[in-house]
Amino acid sequence: MTFKLTTKNRLIHVSAWTICILYFAVSYFLLWWDLSPKSVSPYEPLIGALSITICCYLIYSTLQFYLPRKNQYVKIILICLVLTVVSIGLSIFFLNQFFDDISLPHFYEILPYRFIINFLLLLCVTIINVFWNIQEEYEKNERRKEESERILRDAELYNLRQQLQPHFLFNSLNSIIALIGIKPDEARNMTFQLSDFLRGTMRKDDKQLIPLADEIAHLSLYLDIEKVRFGHRLTTTFHLQEDANQAKLPSMIIQPILENAIKFGLYNVIGEVEITIDIRIENYTLYIAITNPFDADQFESRKGTGFGLSSIQRRLFLLYSRTDLLETSIYKNTFTSILKIPQYD
Repeated sequence: MTFKLTTKNRLIHVSAWTICILYFAVSYFLLWWDLSPKSVSPYEPLIGALSITICCYLIYSTLQFYLPRKNQYVKIILICLVLTVVSIGLSIFFLNQFFDDISLPHFYEILPYRFIINFLLLLCVTIINVFWNIQEEYEKNERRKEESERILRDAELYNLRQQLQPHFLFNSLNSIIALIGIKPDEARNMTFQLSDFLRGTMRKDDKQLIPLADEIAHLSLYLDIEKVRFGHRLTTTFHLQEDANQAKLPSMIIQPILENAIKFGLYNVIGEVEITIDIRIENYTLYIAITNPFDADQFESRKGTGFGLSSIQRRLFLLYSRTDLLETSIYKNTFTSILKIPQYD
């Protein structure tokens, strides 16, 4: 903001004194042209140039923040007419003070032309000043609009993530309650793990891009809790490409997809279930594929609102303005979710 005001003030001074110099040069040349070969006094051109410069400063100072409404542009013409009379009056006053015998009669002789020239010049200066103000106001409105959209986007991101946590939290607490009587040691360990998981969750920013290693460490806490719940039945396998270690992604973007895989892979299943997480980077994009067993009958019986995957889709759109970053596919008895995170330098 300070830079823009400084730029505007600099433009005001430069334009005002440029008008002064050009006005003096043109007036002096025309005076010399009309009165040649008589000697020409610089008083009339100098006084006229200074008068028009004073009026330019009056325009800049009085209309610095002026934004005309509809049907109020007549005011601009009236202001220019008043300032034109002021510039002519200042010239007459000072010329009378200097009592220039040659310049004064010539001034009255060309007074109508000077009036028109002064009016058009001041009108141009006024229009430029008004357009500058309109441009500044437009830029301010755009900044306010962008800030409002950013605040709404941040609020929606926060709300999306907060809605994902209670479901997992309630399941974990129920498991702890169930373990207290039969396996108190495991219940205590699960409580500590849940505490660490929630503590890490609260420290994360919805917009923050974190290293892949941090996200995997966070997932490990989550999987440790789930393994206490499901015991030996849950097996997770990570296939991590070495080049992907430097990749960055939004915090807690994988956990809801993994929770979805566990939900439809282990619930109502007695045997062991393996969930595979393949992570690689290709063409400046981080690919995360999560594969879990799939039973169509079980899926139909446990089909919910689809909030988990839809919330991830919405969050990715808010962060990257793209709708193609989450794909799901079904092949025989396998369900695969593929998450794509662009990697910008």
